[in-house]
Amino acid sequence: MHPAPRDHVESIAALRHDLNTAGYTADNVAALLGETAAAALSRDQHVPARRALTQPLAEGDALAGIISCFMLADPISIALAERVFATLGLEAAMALNIVARNAQNEIVATVDLSAYATDHLGDLWVASDQTALQLGTALPADHILGVGKASLTLAEITPRHQVDTALDIGTGCGVQALHLLSHAKHVTVTDISQRALDFARFNILLNAPALDVDPNNLADRVTVAAGNMLEPVAEQTFDLVVTNPPFVIAPTTSTVTHTYRETGRTGDQLVQDLISTIDTVLVDGGQAVMLANWEMYGDQEPWHARLQSWPDQSMDIWAIQRSSSDPAQYAEMWLQDSSEHFDPDIYNEAYARYLADFEARGVTQIGFGWVWLRKRHPAQAAPLRKFEYLTQAVHQPVAAAWADSITRYDTVHQAPADGWALADVHLVAPDWITAEQYQRFTAEHPEVLMARSGAGFGRQVRLDTATAAVLGAADGELAAGQIVAAVAGLLGLDDEQTDALQDNITTLYIDGFVEVFEPADTTG
Repeated sequence: MHPAPRDHVESIAALRHDLNTAGYTADNVAALLGETAAAALSRDQHVPARRALTQPLAEGDALAGIISCFMLADPISIALAERVFATLGLEAAMALNIVARNAQNEIVATVDLSAYATDHLGDLWVASDQTALQLGTALPADHILGVGKASLTLAEITPRHQVDTALDIGTGCGVQALHLLSHAKHVTVTDISQRALDFARFNILLNAPALDVDPNNLADRVTVAAGNMLEPVAEQTFDLVVTNPPFVIAPTTSTVTHTYRETGRTGDQLVQDLISTIDTVLVDGGQAVMLANWEMYGDQEPWHARLQSWPDQSMDIWAIQRSSSDPAQYAEMWLQDSSEHFDPDIYNEAYARYLADFEARGVTQIGFGWVWLRKRHPAQAAPLRKFEYLTQAVHQPVAAAWADSITRYDTVHQAPADGWALADVHLVAPDWITAEQYQRFTAEHPEVLMARSGAGFGRQVRLDTATAAVLGAADGELAAGQIVAAVAGLLGLDDEQTDALQDNITTLYIDGFVEVFEPADTTG
């Protein structure tokens, strides 16, 4: 592997100026390549992009040179490189360890330097190791990932409330740290890989103005600590912890094949240990968000039977399983991820090891999902323990919707126990909630009633007649208790059925199907 980029502050500032001058943003890249080539590049197909860049490269266009060098990993001429690095200078660019001179006296990239468009920080850049497609080989063991689907997902589910301290465990190239710096006064990043920490430091310095970071006083806002998982921050506590840990369940070997995704530990032990000890680095009320895999066994029901037992009793947990794979599917997914197919013999041998490893423990399915955890305040009485299997498309980012649901849960369960918490609340179904009815052509009445959310998690729930009637009447005019009483009287519900109806409406409130009615201000 090439050395990681250096953290030379003045050189990085000059590089930032050159990238800005060339207009290296995700939108500008898409505009220069055109719709077809940009879409093909997102599928890891380089040929259309190379064709689209032929004329701009011939004209010495700096943006085309950046795309060709850093995104396509094609050599560029010294003359074009000097234009790309007009402020930094070619020799300084090589000293930063981001480009090198090849045997043909051309300039080649030694990193992947991508334009990264964010919803709350604007246009950034992220340096990482080159991809398997750029390298033309399977990924090496110490590979440092760039912006990928997993890192994007974690960024989209992480709450963005203002905090004093945040921790990014296993930071990799620092993607989560970039986001955390937008709403945390101080961010600590850890990783077992020093190369990863070098990349993370470089990326923070490269994007310093957007992050409100003083490059010459990085320690004011960022702490970089080497070590495994929670070890570097023992005895410290944080308001918010995020992690995309090396959760991949790979065959146990003496040598870790890829440090960015696996640890060499058996099964899902790493995830279990992390969930069961995360409370030690959280303040009271502190939250943690993570991506994870967990194993399931044929005689085990439900899917979260093991997962729900891992957190300490002082912890809240809300876990959402997004998908599950059988052992063969799982092996194929991760062998493809590291491009092991470049060598069929290695691929087949590794595939067999995956299957044997799962068979040894009786694993029949592997779940993937999102886990939110919170260390409860001592005065908090009602634990939040919720487990959902949601496979539908969600409306990202879902962080705000998830945070709203947690707030609503707290509101409901902090209410006095003598009576229904929502009895005096005026509720209304928001505009993004729609009703659906299904029936056979020969049926006289609808046989299935559904409510569907067009926002947040995109949930859809099947309704009974009473619950549907309450939703239909929730226009903000009457209190929820009045509506429930009216529906219960109309349908002849007994006390137990009425309590069940109230529970249904409470769940729908927490999940965002109804919200508190706020009359429009007509005074002004």
